[in-house]
Amino acid sequence: RIRNERSVNSMKALWLSKILVCFTSSSSCWASSANCTFKSCPVCLSDRKPMPIVTEGPDGKAYTTAFRIGRNERHWDSQSLTSTVLGIVMAEELGIAVEYVPAFDVTAAMLSMSNCENWMKGECRRMLTDNASAEAAASAFASGSKLFKDPLPDIMFHPEVTGWADKDRVYPTIDWAKTPLTTSGPIGYHSTDHLYVFKELAEEALNDTGLVLDHWRSYTTPSVLRYFDTPRELIAAGVTPETRGCSSSDELVQAGMDAHTELGYTCTQDSWWLTPSCAAMGDAWKDACVPVLDDHWGFDKRALYQNMALSGMRLAKVTVGYDLQYQLIMSSKHKALFHWWDTDTMFLVKQPLIVNVPGNHEEPLSKVAHQPTLVANERLKVLLRSLTIPNDKLNEMLYPAAVARNAQLFDDDSQMFQKVACDWLRANSELVLSWLPDFRVCAPGHAFDAYTSKCKVCPSGTYSAKKTSSRFLECVPCPRGHFCVGGSVSPILCPRGSYANASGHSECAHCLPGRYADTGGATDCKSCQDIIAGSTTLFSAAASRDDCTCPEQTYHRQDSGCTHCGEGLHCPGGLGAPLQAEGYYGMVLPEYGMDGQEWFFMFECHADARRCPHARLGLCASGRTGLACAECQAGLIPLDDGTCGECNGGSHAIFILACIGVASAILALYLHLDNNVIAKQSQSMLLAGIVFSVCLHVLQQLGTVGTTRIEWVDPVSSMLDFVRVFSFDIEVLSSGCIISQTPMWMYVLKLFIALTIVAIVLLVHVAVVLLRHRGCFRERLPTLIGSVGTLLLLFQMAIVNASVPPFECNTHPSKFSTVAQYPTIMCGEDGGQDWQTMAIIGICSVLLVCAWVSGCLFVIYRLPKQTKDNCEFYMRSFTFLFARFKPDHYWFSAILICRNLLVPLAQLLPDSTSQLLCLQCLQVLYLIAAVHFLPWRVHLANYLDCIVTIVLMIFLSCAALFVNIPDAESIAWISWILIVLIFVVNAIVLCFGHLQFLFRRFRKPFSFFLCHHKAGAGAFARLLKLHLTDLTSRSSRHQHQTVFADSDEPENLSHILDSVISQSEQIVVLMSNDFLLRPWCLGELVAAHLQQPSLKTMPVFWPDFIRPDDAYISKFALCMDCDCLLSHGITIAKIQSMLEWLRVLPGLSLPASVTGDVVSRIAANIVDGFVDQNEGNGDDLLASNQSQTSRVLAIADNSNTEIVATAWILCKMIAPLTAQDPGFAPRCLEENGSVPESAETCMFILSNGAFYKPSFVRHLIQAARLQTMALPIIGHAGFRFPGKAFLSEYQHTASSMLTPRGICENPKVLAQLIGRLCEEVAIAFAPKCYFSTDDLLRMKARAVSDRLVKRQMPRLVLGGDESAAVPSEKSALASQRDHLIAEHEGRHNVNQGLPSKVPFQREGRVLTAETPGEPVTKVNFGKGEVVIESFDSYFDDDDAEIACL
Repeated sequence: RIRNERSVNSMKALWLSKILVCFTSSSSCWASSANCTFKSCPVCLSDRKPMPIVTEGPDGKAYTTAFRIGRNERHWDSQSLTSTVLGIVMAEELGIAVEYVPAFDVTAAMLSMSNCENWMKGECRRMLTDNASAEAAASAFASGSKLFKDPLPDIMFHPEVTGWADKDRVYPTIDWAKTPLTTSGPIGYHSTDHLYVFKELAEEALNDTGLVLDHWRSYTTPSVLRYFDTPRELIAAGVTPETRGCSSSDELVQAGMDAHTELGYTCTQDSWWLTPSCAAMGDAWKDACVPVLDDHWGFDKRALYQNMALSGMRLAKVTVGYDLQYQLIMSSKHKALFHWWDTDTMFLVKQPLIVNVPGNHEEPLSKVAHQPTLVANERLKVLLRSLTIPNDKLNEMLYPAAVARNAQLFDDDSQMFQKVACDWLRANSELVLSWLPDFRVCAPGHAFDAYTSKCKVCPSGTYSAKKTSSRFLECVPCPRGHFCVGGSVSPILCPRGSYANASGHSECAHCLPGRYADTGGATDCKSCQDIIAGSTTLFSAAASRDDCTCPEQTYHRQDSGCTHCGEGLHCPGGLGAPLQAEGYYGMVLPEYGMDGQEWFFMFECHADARRCPHARLGLCASGRTGLACAECQAGLIPLDDGTCGECNGGSHAIFILACIGVASAILALYLHLDNNVIAKQSQSMLLAGIVFSVCLHVLQQLGTVGTTRIEWVDPVSSMLDFVRVFSFDIEVLSSGCIISQTPMWMYVLKLFIALTIVAIVLLVHVAVVLLRHRGCFRERLPTLIGSVGTLLLLFQMAIVNASVPPFECNTHPSKFSTVAQYPTIMCGEDGGQDWQTMAIIGICSVLLVCAWVSGCLFVIYRLPKQTKDNCEFYMRSFTFLFARFKPDHYWFSAILICRNLLVPLAQLLPDSTSQLLCLQCLQVLYLIAAVHFLPWRVHLANYLDCIVTIVLMIFLSCAALFVNIPDAESIAWISWILIVLIFVVNAIVLCFGHLQFLFRRFRKPFSFFLCHHKAGAGAFARLLKLHLTDLTSRSSRHQHQTVFADSDEPENLSHILDSVISQSEQIVVLMSNDFLLRPWCLGELVAAHLQQPSLKTMPVFWPDFIRPDDAYISKFALCMDCDCLLSHGITIAKIQSMLEWLRVLPGLSLPASVTGDVVSRIAANIVDGFVDQNEGNGDDLLASNQSQTSRVLAIADNSNTEIVATAWILCKMIAPLTAQDPGFAPRCLEENGSVPESAETCMFILSNGAFYKPSFVRHLIQAARLQTMALPIIGHAGFRFPGKAFLSEYQHTASSMLTPRGICENPKVLAQLIGRLCEEVAIAFAPKCYFSTDDLLRMKARAVSDRLVKRQMPRLVLGGDESAAVPSEKSALASQRDHLIAEHEGRHNVNQGLPSKVPFQREGRVLTAETPGEPVTKVNFGKGEVVIESFDSYFDDDDAEIACL
């Protein structure tokens, strides 16, 4: 054996010498067998392009990747070269792409193919399992714990794997039996663990002493120690173990140490492991044992270690690791044995000798691959199974590889592996052919493809079979009724529930729903329609006729098969009876069916879907009964969850307390009305009543909205349920615990509530009148009417709400209609006697409400006449209709009543959409009226009403979001019409404006525009307007035209400017003294200037008017603030340009003394050129007024132009009223005129300072001497009635002012005369006041005319007793009354001009004047109105109208 070992060693030496010569001589040595080098010829066997293979990942997806082969890149050349040989054959013969994966040892290979995480580090943490995902793989790759990016396990093929006995102990967490590993047979050569000795040492010992160092017996004697270094010397030289200590936290290292302990090795404190023979030496082992260098704990050489221990060899082993062991051995510095294995090139160049140790250490090597990889390619499976390389063939690669590495002929080992493997393959082509299968002989399920010259898997729809004339397999189409998957060896019968109606199917098609196949191998499916009409299967691939059933939304009828499931039914499918869906009530009526079949009628559940649960037909929630589960069983009340429950004490109490509360409220309302007097009612109390009525109406409107078919949700649904009580819905008060709740009875009871309220009012009225008013029923009748009217007005909407339910019907899926609020009553003929009775009662009730509304409208219509007639009974009885509204908007209660009637009638519309649309329209119309008129007497109530209406409109808009639209097309058309209406209205307005513009170009609405300053020419402008109106009214040219004064629009400058620009033919400018100081007047003149020359301008200059000069025009911006005109485009530059134009504008001049002839001439001059000559001078009426036979004179201060104009206006307005008796037509007395003897009545136009004017005093004295009747007229709003102090002062000052002007009358007599004049009640007639409209002035003129005709004024007397100079208390109070009215019209301090003997008190807006023994006169100064709250006894009928005004 020794000789044989030596011959092997000699053979290796020979090979090394030959290879070394070949490598070092030239490259021609390589070309002698391959004709090329690796670098110049990378293709080894053929130029077939490698293709990747398809691998199935653990996530069930197919991935196209290269085939991975584990290859050690260092110190394991046998495995690396074998892997390279396999890779070249796979790539160039089978066309499979190859990727070499670093695998430094067997452990890494086993861990990688077992899907272990961190297998490159020798660790195993399970990461990829059968349900692994690409995300998990990506995360592992990013953390560095996985080698590849794809979600496949890090698998590979490993060509050199030994049995690993310790794998279960080292990695207990891995179930190695379940790992997807498969062994493809032996690799052909063996792996043998050896103990090696350096060749030089062996030759030295053999030549010196004849000791054979390559035999184990030499190491049992101490003589061998002379040829080796001792362990002590190695320790001293720095040889340290890889792992210190006798234990380790590394599981792999600890497993090796445990194995050594089991074999009898002893661990020292220096981490050396001693064989039993060495350990027997005790502490001398460092000098008495041969050292052995081991590589790594992970490479287990159990058999060698065991034989070393049992053979008695004195060995001390130290594990130094791969790197240190390689350095120590290759350097040959230390003389020691070392462990390594055969079929490796690591130390081949050292030519070490194998120490012959007893026992067989050879282990066969196998090939291991991942099972899914083998399945992917059948030819690859054959190659892996056939690949074998004997030891002698392996050595042909190992020795060249060892020499090439030692000589460093290649840049890296991968090039060397490729070159050596390629040369070996070329030299062993016959061996390679034995590995490859016959291309034409294919495995079952495959067939030879002549085009590609390789076997291919039979595609889906075919199977492999031999034809009669061939011995090779071919792919044959699969017959009908069968299917064939890819690689099938025989056709497979289609299972039940599937079919194949043609040949070549790769899979059998499942029977579609509605069809079934009850036998295998079917070529078609049978239809369920042949068994049950309309039936189907609830799933595909049905395998039995019993699977045929009715589908969802249908139910089975014996006569017609599967019938469609109508609305309200729930049909889960099957042959059973249908169920009622939640929210629907099903009623079975056999009499409606045919052939004994039942017929289902479905009704939508009332109010709450939970009342009708999802169950069998006809089943209601707990405690409910009746059609649509609308009623509770006797003695039960509705609960919030849709069921009905037992009554409790609280349920009774709620109803009783509600009844007591209603009766108390009625009593309180009656007592309030009985005590209430309008004159004493405060604004806060009135506001409280308005707020209460508005809130009650809102609650009733919400109750109306709650009756619509809208599916509300909480909290709105709970709120709407609560407000139903304000619509007489007593079910909310748990009335079922007190009284019966049949539909008919509940309907009648709701309507009876209104009669009950009226009855309670009657009882309260009788009791109060008997106990409080001593039985005066007639006098207290207005209180009864007011109380009943107030309650009916408050609950009018509730009464209509309670009346209309019989006509509000819901159509159910069964086409029957039931009353919406009483679902147990059917509508129409199906409802029978009950519905007819309810309908008659409802019609009568609505008609009664309509009669009540008509009566209220009639009362409102008659109110003005009754007020004028001072009908106290009428006013007190119907106060509830108008007391809350302003006097001029008393009729607004008619709008409120009509709205309250129409709102509940909206329930009669067919669907919720139209109902909400109608309610929204009503709210919009009411809001427009409320905003426009602001009718409520309390101003704050107007804002409240508008805000509440707007919020209610928003609520209705939100309610529309809950509506299920049944007919979207109708809603779309309505929306389209509304949109079109917007553009139509815009077009109409545009056309109207354009037509108006065209009309104004040819015929303007105003013939003259009077521009004036109201304080300086207000009365004169009105007088001129009267003259111009008379003249233009008789002109054919100016028919349908009027005269416009800018005082007619005192608050709208835009309209005034538009009137100047586009609506007037001529502008008349009254140039009073302060005219140019008014910005609005300047703006009107600028507008007129810009319209020149189309707009004619006629100025009338006052005597004291000064035309603007250059200095005034240049400094105009410093003198005037005209910012209000800038927004209208009127700048300072335009104003200055207008002033330049005004300087040279010709016009008329007004004389200092204005007479009727002057005004007539001015009017005629203005109209001149516009009036036909044959139509007269237009002053006939004035001429008649100036007749000397007039019995009525108007005396004024002729030095005051405005007062004279006031007198002429009064005369012109009275003249038409006295047409039947022209003698009463007044005329104005001029300054130089005198009172004629024919004068009977003189109207004195009073103004401040008039009693100091000579002409006025002279005319007064003349009238007194003639003893004419006197009627004082207040012509100026600021006039102060003369009191005692004034008359006393007048006696001392009058002579000094009047005597020089020819008035020599005794001042005392004059004072008495003035006092007598002021005793008569005066009438205010002030045209200059901004609120004095033409209608108001005519009404006052009519009052003056009536006083003149009745002739009841006192006569003036010159002289008399001194006491007559002071007005009596009574007349002073009357004068004060008229004065207060005049003062309010003039908007000045009401404290001026009050008689000193009449004390007054002012509290806020109420002024009270009291006289001892006389009634109280109280004047309330409201905003924009005067209300006389009580009349004193000396107001006669003639004064009533004025007093009311």
